[in-house]
Amino acid sequence: MLPSAAPQMPQAEVLIVVAVPSSTTGTYASMNSLGRHLVGSYPLFQSPTPAGRANISILCQESAELEHSVLEAADALVLILDGQLGLDPHSIALWTHAVDLSLPRHIGAVHVATGRADFDELIAVATRVLEPDLMVRYLPIDAEETDALVGQYDLLTADIHDCSSGVPVIRHGDPEHVSLTADRRDDLFEELAHAGLTDGSLETHLQGMPVSIPALIEAWTDQHIVSITALDDQAGAHIMQEWFAHLSSRWVPAVNKAQDFTSIDLATDRVGIGIGQGLARMWGQILSNSHLEVVAEDAVVSIVPTAQTSGCLVAEGVELDQTVRVHGRADLVSAPRF
Repeated sequence: MLPSAAPQMPQAEVLIVVAVPSSTTGTYASMNSLGRHLVGSYPLFQSPTPAGRANISILCQESAELEHSVLEAADALVLILDGQLGLDPHSIALWTHAVDLSLPRHIGAVHVATGRADFDELIAVATRVLEPDLMVRYLPIDAEETDALVGQYDLLTADIHDCSSGVPVIRHGDPEHVSLTADRRDDLFEELAHAGLTDGSLETHLQGMPVSIPALIEAWTDQHIVSITALDDQAGAHIMQEWFAHLSSRWVPAVNKAQDFTSIDLATDRVGIGIGQGLARMWGQILSNSHLEVVAEDAVVSIVPTAQTSGCLVAEGVELDQTVRVHGRADLVSAPRF
């Protein structure tokens, strides 16, 4: 469903969970990859999205604290892998659960130049423990005199994404870059051809005919493809934004209003449902003059959000599967069960 242009209708919503091994890593990752200073038990913010795309909310939390019900109600998972800390059991368990849910997934690598493990070592760890079919499209580029990242090299297009100015500038790589990365580029082409190409394009590839780069770029947007991106020094922020923009809403509750059931995407009022302790997924426009309440069994209790985006809300008193709605409305929300 395309988002409605009418101001009274809610836009489609996407909720992305970012799981981090520690609050320190979460602070570092948010500042160095997203330009955000996140605080609180549920750091939450709205991601900028291109016109015509779904509204995107991003929730960042430690893997050890993240409830599985929150993951089950999300549309995608970004797991932050820290080169200083390595991979912890809670992150592994969370990733395994996301695999079971067939959730779109991405690995964000931090401290790739300053940690105990560099980017290639983090790839090896992730491939061995998390994702055997992990794909690598972007290779981080270090500064010559410091440990900072200044860009990314795109194996798929042979382009350099120069991020040294803070704004990505894309230019074609030198022949030297192409020759040095030829083997990794061939591996990516082969993996991507089998994972994301249409049957016709794959048959062409198997017959020995070259596959067009545009076809491979299109294949890369398949939500089943799992990859890893270095996120230090804002060098991977634009890559993550591109991945976010291709995600779609997969968790769509139903709304019951006077025995009339409809998809929550069609609800005209601000409404949502609890997905964890103190946390709710939301749909509909935020109105500054509206008061929210939660339906707790037979009781109706007013709540005051401590943080909210168009697609998510943090408030004391919200519990799993409880309806959150505008005061005085009669909506009841039911979560989908898979």
